[in-house]
Amino acid sequence: MLHLSAFIVAIILSLPLASTPSQAQTHLGFEDIPLSLKAKGDFYLSQGKYKKSLDIYKKILQDGVDSNSIFRNMVRAWNAMKALDEAEKYLTAYRWAHEKSSAVNYALGYLYYLKNEDIKAEKQFNSAIELDSKNSWAWNNWAALLAKGKHFQQAVEKVKIAIRTNPEKMMFFLNLKKIYAQMGEVQRFEEEYHQALKEGQKDMSWGYGKTLARSMRQKSFLAYSKNDIAGAIAGFEKILGIYQNIGDTKGQVPALFSLGLLFEENGDAHKGQEFYRQVLAINPEHIQAKEKVKPLKEKE
Repeated sequence: MLHLSAFIVAIILSLPLASTPSQAQTHLGFEDIPLSLKAKGDFYLSQGKYKKSLDIYKKILQDGVDSNSIFRNMVRAWNAMKALDEAEKYLTAYRWAHEKSSAVNYALGYLYYLKNEDIKAEKQFNSAIELDSKNSWAWNNWAALLAKGKHFQQAVEKVKIAIRTNPEKMMFFLNLKKIYAQMGEVQRFEEEYHQALKEGQKDMSWGYGKTLARSMRQKSFLAYSKNDIAGAIAGFEKILGIYQNIGDTKGQVPALFSLGLLFEENGDAHKGQEFYRQVLAINPEHIQAKEKVKPLKEKE
């Protein structure tokens, strides 16, 4: 049996390549990489360089770009630095200078949410939505606040507004799934996924499906770590089915490759080869799958 970490690495290597700072040519310094200011700020945040990320985000705000994601990341950076008081001063001053900014009211709500000052948080989320009824970030965080207080029905209503407003945000679907789990109604999320499929709601079924697949992937890795290969196979078969149902071709690649590895390890090399060939049918340049089918070609 492959070590769990080796299995996970093999799956990660099968994912479609994306352009990231770490993939840049080694002779280039990070400052030479042509990234947007926000991308640089996000990179520094991910590396734990919070002050650098804040300096960049502040520069973006000075340039007149006002967005929920920038403010959220700023609050995350301040929180990691244990500097929420500093954050409150900055955001309050910004709000005074930008009275019509829904985003900064959302940011203050998020800050108070982290400080467990729930009444203040709710007031700010409400203000954010009064200024912009389509501020999906505020709706979503308000839902999380209500769920924390066990006001589950209201929480569900608000997170669903967030999802309808911006169905591309996976974070909102994850929040809904978490709320259902807190309610003891885990099955509702999957039921709503199937309903979205039935009704042809492509955006909704995509979000529900991707969220379910993520959860099932974690369970499949857990099954594999317990030497339950049959359980891992069943999990990845469900994941593959979801990706096929929602039309996510790229998502099918790592699922197919995972099944190839699992069947091969389970003693069914022929079935494993079938899955590797399906990978290559989607992505003929998939290096790991090409290496896996090579022995079969040599025999032929």
